[in-house]
Amino acid sequence: MAHSLLGALTLLSAGAIALSLLTAPPVAQEQLQVAAKNTISASSFVLADKVTVTEPRPSAALGGKASVTNTARIEYQAPDRILDQTTSQGRSVSLLVIGDDRYERSGNGPWTKLPAVAQVGGSTGAQAAAEVLAPLQSLSGATSVVASGSMFRFVPSDRAGLLENLFGQSTEPLASVRFSAVVNGEFVAAERILASRGGAHFVIDFGFLSVGSVPPIEAPPLS
Repeated sequence: MAHSLLGALTLLSAGAIALSLLTAPPVAQEQLQVAAKNTISASSFVLADKVTVTEPRPSAALGGKASVTNTARIEYQAPDRILDQTTSQGRSVSLLVIGDDRYERSGNGPWTKLPAVAQVGGSTGAQAAAEVLAPLQSLSGATSVVASGSMFRFVPSDRAGLLENLFGQSTEPLASVRFSAVVNGEFVAAERILASRGGAHFVIDFGFLSVGSVPPIEAPPLS
């Protein structure tokens, strides 16, 4: 009887292990999701955003393709402080949001306080923070994850919503869409989205830097 009981317990234990292996998420998927959630939970980070668009030149006589790159450096401090410095075609604009207060300046000029904007469902800063965290949110529920070293290829959660936020709505669908990310230790270090529409090719790069160590974001002096 003792031997029968031991055998039954062994079978139950083996069955529990097999069930846990079948129901547990794959290692790569869990690693990517945990890194994304760690980065989302950080007190602060810098988001380096670079968007490159390459498309055929307007005139066939010119040949080749034209490429335009826009960059942004966004400092995020939880829960609702954002400093967004964007450079487009050689022009730099900074936007600072703290709660419902907004400030703006061009280049190295003086800061100007902007009028308040009515928001539903949270402060202006909270909504800006949600936009900054959106790429990471897409990783926190990623599926079909395949890892190669520190590089992860994946399918984001709410794929349609993420693409609409990044590329806007269009009657012409996106093609050749691919997603990848790099994990460094406990945090996400980078995320890349590739896509094509018509003859244009898009490369969107997000870099997550200085996680947890961004200096406090304070209201600027006003002239």
